[in-house]
Amino acid sequence: MKSLDLPWIINILSTLSFSNLPHGIIISGPDGIGKKILANAISSRLLINKTTNIENSDLVNSNSHPDYFYLNNEKVLLHNITFRKNKWDDEKGQRNVNDFLSKTPSISINKVAVIVNAQTMNDESQNALLKSLEEPSPNSYIIMITNRPKCLLNTIYSRCQVINIPSLKIDDLNKWLINNGVSDVNALDFPSFTSPLKILEELENNQHLNFKQFIKIITEFIFNNSDTNSTIKKIISLDIDLIMKINYLIEFLKIILKSRLLSEDLSGVFKDFNSSNFNNLKISNLMNELNALRYDYFKVPQINETHVLNYYLSELKNSIKI
Repeated sequence: MKSLDLPWIINILSTLSFSNLPHGIIISGPDGIGKKILANAISSRLLINKTTNIENSDLVNSNSHPDYFYLNNEKVLLHNITFRKNKWDDEKGQRNVNDFLSKTPSISINKVAVIVNAQTMNDESQNALLKSLEEPSPNSYIIMITNRPKCLLNTIYSRCQVINIPSLKIDDLNKWLINNGVSDVNALDFPSFTSPLKILEELENNQHLNFKQFIKIITEFIFNNSDTNSTIKKIISLDIDLIMKINYLIEFLKIILKSRLLSEDLSGVFKDFNSSNFNNLKISNLMNELNALRYDYFKVPQINETHVLNYYLSELKNSIKI
């Protein structure tokens, strides 16, 4: 998708001063909000050809620009950042960010390294990257993309400009969907943290009903129409990972708690819970537990899904009375 389809990205670009841009930039925001598109647009504007004085956008878009290092690994490791003998990356070989930035630009006035999934760097990798941030080579830039706030070392943040891309409001998201030819779904069919490109991706992969299906499964369980074992099997069968299931459960609790605090009636897949009884503090504490679990999961992703679901389904049953 072109950046012109994303007005919030254009707005951010218009606020950046490319004549006074810091060597380090962190782009943070939810998956599917356009972080990679923004990084691509910033890179293109920095990679002005020193002969023609124009952008080589085609070379950037095809990832074949000699002054552009695009690191898009699922996990960013130390040898991706700095040279390590006998360490080999299937795509980059022994090429690494620090060595790339230390070299003189080839055809452009600048060099740009983009690190996707920067939140996966451990402390050792981040400290290695600090070398290029503390003593940057002339005309070199590092753009880091993260989907979690405050996930990097403070020493990294202190040397970078942080660009946070917030989620769209429901009305803005619905307007964007209609403008892009999507009229058969509504933003309310998705959790509040879902972003525009994520909705399009889920529609394309026929996964756009996952959230509604999850709420249906939880509703059947709480209303005693499904036992614990059956409910766990149904949840596990959903084509989403555990962290997304945790996110869905937090979203469910947030919606019913908000309705109670604001004295608002629920609608759609949540309407059955208008007649439910629960203690606000219990629901709030359960949300805090789930948030803590989500944080732990990023550090220890080998958590047993069945055990997690069994515990929290029990907590749900104890917290929400029909």
